[in-house]
Amino acid sequence: MEFDASPVYKNLISPLDVNRSVNAIEHFSFESIEEDARFLEFLEDMQHNNDSIELNLIKNNAYKESVMISLHINESDKETLMNLMRDEQKTFGGSKLFYINEQGDKISIVAVPGSVDGKVNMVISRLSKINEKIHRMNTKIKKENTEMFMKRNSKDKKDKIINMINKNLKV
Repeated sequence: MEFDASPVYKNLISPLDVNRSVNAIEHFSFESIEEDARFLEFLEDMQHNNDSIELNLIKNNAYKESVMISLHINESDKETLMNLMRDEQKTFGGSKLFYINEQGDKISIVAVPGSVDGKVNMVISRLSKINEKIHRMNTKIKKENTEMFMKRNSKDKKDKIINMINKNLKV
């Protein structure tokens, strides 16, 4: 049996992960976000769709400490992951907890002196929440793939192999 040109089965979404090597995480103090070159790749996200209080803290140099974390992102899942990160980066008040660089492969957490640990913990909780959403999405995709296999009622060996993968591969 020949497959259609469009994909019949959906691929799972890779979870969001961070690069855990010591050199992939930066922790530093700074004087001004606007004058520190390390923030250039984050400026668009900082200035776009942020609340006035957060923008004022940046402008008045209230933030003095930063953690930058590199992300492992599968290129095919990048748009989905970016949308999920944007949904989770804001607090209830509209401030952003973290900033995403233009390439979408790094986040920056800025904090007032002495509060970076608490903010990093909040960001880790948000990243975990994103991965929980991805897990639920993947469960739905697996179910849809199984339903598609049953609907197709195919005798094709490739269909059967894909079904075995969908049912048994732990990811």
